[in-house]
Amino acid sequence: MNALNISPSYAQHPLEQLFRPTVATHPIERLADAINSALDVGYRGICIFGFARLGKSEAANYLINHPEWLGDRKAAFVHMDAPDGHKRSDTTFFRMCMALLGLRIPARGTQVELGDMVAGRMIEMCQNAGTRLIIVFIDEAQRLVPSDYEHLVTLDNRMTKAGYYLFVVFVNQRDITGFSNETIGSNEHPPHVTGRFLIRKHEFTGLVDIEEAAYVLSRYDDGTEWPPGSGISFTRHFVEQAFANGFLLSHYAARLWAMASNLRSQARLPEHWTWPMKTFEATIVYLLTIIAPRTPQFESFTDSDLAEALHASGFVELELSRHTYKPKGN
Repeated sequence: MNALNISPSYAQHPLEQLFRPTVATHPIERLADAINSALDVGYRGICIFGFARLGKSEAANYLINHPEWLGDRKAAFVHMDAPDGHKRSDTTFFRMCMALLGLRIPARGTQVELGDMVAGRMIEMCQNAGTRLIIVFIDEAQRLVPSDYEHLVTLDNRMTKAGYYLFVVFVNQRDITGFSNETIGSNEHPPHVTGRFLIRKHEFTGLVDIEEAAYVLSRYDDGTEWPPGSGISFTRHFVEQAFANGFLLSHYAARLWAMASNLRSQARLPEHWTWPMKTFEATIVYLLTIIAPRTPQFESFTDSDLAEALHASGFVELELSRHTYKPKGN
């Protein structure tokens, strides 16, 4: 996978912009493999679940912006949030889709008419992309109600009759629902819904070990560049002299992991854990953009520097919020 999706604006380094680029991670690669596996055997969807701030939405954006993970396949893409609240009219879902797809929403329109308009736009997107496959990522999928799934069945039927393939990635926030791999969609939907969309499930995790942390850090060392075509990696940009002397962020993976594990232990958090990309990425950015530039003739990070960056990232606070929150029904 390519490592980088950067803003076209070159006036400011991507790590100093409001919306920072996403680099490749093993959790993103595992998600790509899970989607491809479901497509290989003809399913029309997959249910993704994971805790908050693990990087699920960023993973979806990365896959949309780096479609080479599909291999020989080509696809059009849609990325949406499920509507909030449980009150729905029979046209709410299709109206939401129309708004997202840039369609004019008529003041009056039946469910059938609106559904036809949504299917028509998706077919148009496929034709523009030179494909018959459209992949729809639905964030906050735990908000969906049974009627929303029925509308997706209707949409799938329309697309199939026209010779196009709808595939839906349902991205569920596990912190809110408490859902596990075994419970998502198991008894809540009729077989025609479950059989199309919810048989395949995939748990999205944070970074699971030192090796995965080192891989992400290595993307900053040699899998990124700015300005484009310069060959200057993100790490090299911020610590150029140290980089010339052999400095690499990836050398700090073991130390960062050990310090993060110790912080969790001090906070009496569970021993088993994965590192959310939210706080891992924030730690990296703080080290490169705050600590390194303020150090004259920078050569390396001290343990004090690493601890400061971990604290600034909110690592412990996020972990505590996840551990103490009680999902609905618990």
